[in-house]
Amino acid sequence: MTLLSDYALHLLRSQSLTDKLTDCPEHIILDQYAGNVADAPGREPRLKFSDKKMKIPRLEHLHQEHNRAVTMHHFANHELMAIELFAWALLKFPELPERFKKDILKTISEEQKHLRLYLQQMQIAGISLGDRPLNYIFWKQTPRMQTAEKFFAVMALSLEGANLDYSILYEKAFRFHGDNTAADIMQTIYRDELKHVTRGLKIFRNFKPDNMNDWEYYLSLIEFPFTPRRAKGYKYFPESRKKTGLDDSFVTQLEHYSDEYSNRVKSSLLNEL
Repeated sequence: MTLLSDYALHLLRSQSLTDKLTDCPEHIILDQYAGNVADAPGREPRLKFSDKKMKIPRLEHLHQEHNRAVTMHHFANHELMAIELFAWALLKFPELPERFKKDILKTISEEQKHLRLYLQQMQIAGISLGDRPLNYIFWKQTPRMQTAEKFFAVMALSLEGANLDYSILYEKAFRFHGDNTAADIMQTIYRDELKHVTRGLKIFRNFKPDNMNDWEYYLSLIEFPFTPRRAKGYKYFPESRKKTGLDDSFVTQLEHYSDEYSNRVKSSLLNEL
């Protein structure tokens, strides 16, 4: 039988993409890892992170197959980072109850499925992961995710929450441009992301004080410059958050949240210096 920590270390430290897609063994021992956890994954040279900014194609340009593949390349990197970061969480937070570890393993399996779907469509268009620079926007958040509750506030409620919006939007865009295969992939990802946010919310609430609602607790966990703006896409679909079980205050507050508030606070602080 395989130890959970050995499987998580394999996903985190292995450099090859093939290794990152290794399925979870059917029989696994949910042990508690006691070693150090690096805040960076192993990556082969072509998959190394880059500081070079690459813009995702505009929605109106998705009529071109190449642009749709480039968009999927962007999303594929997000899925790979999610696989690595959930493996990181299994090692970083060994005290999590076994039921939550099992939920994380389910999420990793679904992230692997998403990555395979993206890679297949990219291959048809002649694009491989690493053909374009890969950002590390998710991994940049590890300094702000050093406790389990902060990890799930950032990773599940924010980054995966935003993917609910992106998967809806790009499903509509791909279908508008006649690519039903790509649209169906986004629909599959949306359904799975609902499960991911729901699972993350369950763990998040395991730590939540009784005197706080979801939104209040969420704000107490995220650290500036990370703001709630990162928890939604270009267009916000509040009904998707309601499906995950988030309370009405969270759904409404996020809908109306703007970084203008953060900018005002920052400006005020600078004026006092």
